[in-house]
Amino acid sequence: MTTDNDTVEMLRDAAQRYAAEQYGFAQRRTFLAAGCSEQAWRDYAEFGWLSLRLPEADGGIDADATAIGALMEVVGARLLMEPVLASAVLGTGLVLASASAAQRAELLPVLAEGALTLAFACDDDPTAGPACELRGERLHGGKINVLHGDVAGRLIVSARDADAAGGWALCLVDPAAAGVERKAYRLIDGRGAATLHFQAARVERLGTADAADAAEAIARARDEAAVALCAETLGVVRSLVTATCDYLKVRKQFGRTIGSNQALQHRMVELFLLQQEIEALTRVAQRSLDANPTQRVRTVSGARAYIAGAARRVANDAVQMHGGLGITEELDISHYFRRVMVINALFGNRDEHFARYVEAAR
Repeated sequence: MTTDNDTVEMLRDAAQRYAAEQYGFAQRRTFLAAGCSEQAWRDYAEFGWLSLRLPEADGGIDADATAIGALMEVVGARLLMEPVLASAVLGTGLVLASASAAQRAELLPVLAEGALTLAFACDDDPTAGPACELRGERLHGGKINVLHGDVAGRLIVSARDADAAGGWALCLVDPAAAGVERKAYRLIDGRGAATLHFQAARVERLGTADAADAAEAIARARDEAAVALCAETLGVVRSLVTATCDYLKVRKQFGRTIGSNQALQHRMVELFLLQQEIEALTRVAQRSLDANPTQRVRTVSGARAYIAGAARRVANDAVQMHGGLGITEELDISHYFRRVMVINALFGNRDEHFARYVEAAR
């Protein structure tokens, strides 16, 4: 389904107003200690943001990538800490795509209410030995860098299925179950993550045991994550460009504002052009999710690779033009810089997506 433009704009405006009123930089600093805001998560559920992906019959709007992107832009612009990507986008999407009717009936209502959060564990831990493997109903191996895996009530884990000649399987895991070890930590932008180790942990398969279906669901989920991260990056870059432009207008040196320096004006023009390029590529990537798999991979990974490099350039220049203040904890610029670094490492870094783009373009 393609979400109509009016709905997308209403969603964007509502999210921007809420974040401006309830999630300013000073307020966000109070949430860093806890990792996220429980009140904000309840508010997201009340506004319907956690059920965006649900069909209309289940109280959602069957949101496409453009509508999800409108929300993710605000997540980036305001540095929201809650597991919007991990649970409301990826977790809910995987349940909709792969779960059985009974699993959907159990999980979707509590996901929409915010009573349950999910995390998608898809990157194998090389220190845990062989790749994560499902043997019967027992899971072995480990996963790393599981975004919001520290607070997730349930985990969706990708694994090789020993009973299906090493094909892919998706597992629903209770992190409190026997045989599951969860090591929680904070990423440099303040959000939580976890490393997971499984020692013959009993799990529940998500949906059928069809390896081809699971492989496609995993590939699509990773592409959806990449596109959502492009939108989040766009929100971060807009905030960096705006904040830097405002700073150049008020910071004085030798009796005049530094923004009157032509060299800095040219740098700001370059940053604005990068922002426009990031927006254009994000829109193309969002539309490509409905294309055939080869076209989807080429477009999504190409956009992700370019946007990662462009965003790093914007973040670097923003810090440099703020001078020493740009790296202080008290100024939001350093927090945006760190968010860019984290985004660029999630669900495939720039080099991985560039290699994937080259392979798909052959």
